[in-house]
Amino acid sequence: MGCSSRSRSIDPSKYDIYDSDFTRVAEFLANGLILAWTSGKYEIGPRALGNRSILAAPFRDTTRIRLNEIKQREQFRPIAPVCLREDAKDFFGCNHDSPHMLYTFRANTDAFPAVTHVNGTARIQTVTPETNNTLHNLLADFKRLTGYGVLCNTSLNFNGKGFINNIVDLDAYVTQHGLDGFVVEGRAYLLKSSKLYGNYQRTFTEPSRSASLQPSAI
Repeated sequence: MGCSSRSRSIDPSKYDIYDSDFTRVAEFLANGLILAWTSGKYEIGPRALGNRSILAAPFRDTTRIRLNEIKQREQFRPIAPVCLREDAKDFFGCNHDSPHMLYTFRANTDAFPAVTHVNGTARIQTVTPETNNTLHNLLADFKRLTGYGVLCNTSLNFNGKGFINNIVDLDAYVTQHGLDGFVVEGRAYLLKSSKLYGNYQRTFTEPSRSASLQPSAI
């Protein structure tokens, strides 16, 4: 099932709520925001593969530090990249599909310090329209903005619990762990208290926000 809340709800006044096309979400990520991303059915397994993920741009080592702080884990722990299949060979020397993040490759560029381990390797997930069309579209728009179809991808879950599957837990995770917002079922919820989101608003022309939108049972 999708990410749902049924009769439970959150406080919408904490958020600016946008209709979230892929370009808009890609723009948030390209400008340094870290977002919880929920799309489609929930996942069961040892790692996130793009349905219940925390996503971020891969260009700064400070992003890796912040992601490990969000995950409440040691700083030596690496962050994995998710990559368009067509870019995997150029950036990571991967010439085959790696949809389950099982293989480690040596990065061919220093452009991704957030997802490149100290030994120069990365355990990548490749994405095609067939394996995850929604995530593929987001990566394609991120590439159009930045030149790179690569994002940080780490699991969206409380320690010791399964992947998040309702909006109340999603809201709690984002606020308790210091993310900048979340995306669910065609809407992006950006925390008004986020300093990075505030910087984004001051620096760039604010996208047209759907002020009338309120979180529904999703």
